[in-house]
Amino acid sequence: MSNQRHYNGSSVEDGRGLHHRRTGSKSSSSKLLSSPRPPLVQHRVSYSKTKDHHDGGSALLSPWLSRQSNKLLHTFPRLKKLKRVHFFIISALTIILTIRFATSNGSTHISTSIHCSSFLRSFNQKNQSRSNIILMASHLRHGPDGEMRLRIIEHNLQLLAEQEEEEEQPQPKEGAEEQNNNDKELSSSNTNNISKAKPLKAVLLFSIDTQSTQSDVQTMITKWRQQMPNAHLAYNIISQIIFVPNDPTMVDASKWIVAIEKLLPEIQSTNARVMLINDSFVLTRNVPELWPDDCGDVCGLVWTAPEDDESRHIQSYIRTLSSCAVERYRNFYYEKKSDIRNVHELIVEFELNLSWVGGERGGSVSAIYDYAGAHPDDEAAQKVLVPQGYPAIKLKKFFVTDDPWLSEPETTRSKLPPSFSATIYKGMNHDLNYLSDEDAERHFAEDGKNEDRIYSSLPLVIKSWLREELIKMGGEESTIAILEAYLAALNRGIVNASIEK
Repeated sequence: MSNQRHYNGSSVEDGRGLHHRRTGSKSSSSKLLSSPRPPLVQHRVSYSKTKDHHDGGSALLSPWLSRQSNKLLHTFPRLKKLKRVHFFIISALTIILTIRFATSNGSTHISTSIHCSSFLRSFNQKNQSRSNIILMASHLRHGPDGEMRLRIIEHNLQLLAEQEEEEEQPQPKEGAEEQNNNDKELSSSNTNNISKAKPLKAVLLFSIDTQSTQSDVQTMITKWRQQMPNAHLAYNIISQIIFVPNDPTMVDASKWIVAIEKLLPEIQSTNARVMLINDSFVLTRNVPELWPDDCGDVCGLVWTAPEDDESRHIQSYIRTLSSCAVERYRNFYYEKKSDIRNVHELIVEFELNLSWVGGERGGSVSAIYDYAGAHPDDEAAQKVLVPQGYPAIKLKKFFVTDDPWLSEPETTRSKLPPSFSATIYKGMNHDLNYLSDEDAERHFAEDGKNEDRIYSSLPLVIKSWLREELIKMGGEESTIAILEAYLAALNRGIVNASIEK
């Protein structure tokens, strides 16, 4: 059966006369830098599944139930006078018949059919989420690498835990009342969709490298937590630490699913919004834009392609899900797990594919930033996004080798840098470790030179333009310090890799 994507244009009305592409006043680059955050949602699309959709039968039952209820009320008009009788009739019929339908078809996800049926949820649209939950996935190795990962996790949790501080309002000057009223209206429109403070907790999910023991890693984590101040926001939001078996195929998804299983009753009862996140990047600021209820079933950072591109998606290293999207993600995981043979297939099914998001009416997927002209990992897109306050720096994309060869004209420089080492190139890029030395050289000459890959023993440095942008933002000393520490560890690894062979 085939699925069809429906991209409903660049400006989708949400039923309240609002559009999810913000059309506020134009701002210069410098003004964006000084603002607390970029526009909330620059682009939203809806995804609906037209065929082969499994929602416990509620998609088939809902129209029929509505017709039967209307007939019943028409036959017995006095029922209309009873308070909310229409709701209770349809709710009862939906629950009973959905269970029967799901059971007859061997469904093991009856609770999702009932709890997340868009037909029932339409009666409860004002039921806002009452808590936010962070599920942080990481693969730890005992030693300096693991300690660096924990430092990155602490940094990111600290920023995520920061509450929006109320800015001190200046005293109005004489004759400025009208201007102040205009400013208040603009401020209200800019913060209308930002999530109000809700209870926030984080669950850390660790798998352990095969060369490390769980006791060693647990000792490392205990020491890490003891060094965190009790008043530290990151320390206070960590509610659980769970060790899970390492799954080299399902990787982060296999960690998130463990926590989802444990927390599902709480997620349902509080209608919680859940953030799925890993440690592959460093945050530069908090991201309250990901938490509001009107962010959609799934909310991420940026669209990766234009609207008419079938590969258009949001990356999975940080995104939030509504409570019902969490349940659909869980169900989809169990449906697809046995079919996934490698990480590439996992990315295709769980990141590029969005079929699991929608109910019978389709689910909404949002991004804070629109497509920036290139994939968000590419430097061209980063140079557009970062000055606008883009909050994430991927750990594989922020540095460059300090090599004069890179700045030489391609027409006159040698095919390979004098410092190129096939051993280091393969050792520091694990997806290439199967190549022969000759194939490694060919790969670098054709592709690797444009992919910011590590290829020599020369030191790595933060890209100069990125450092300048981080300094412009102000208050980013901790982010730069994290990046510098990460590079120091990488440079030590490069030296070790060159010595080993």
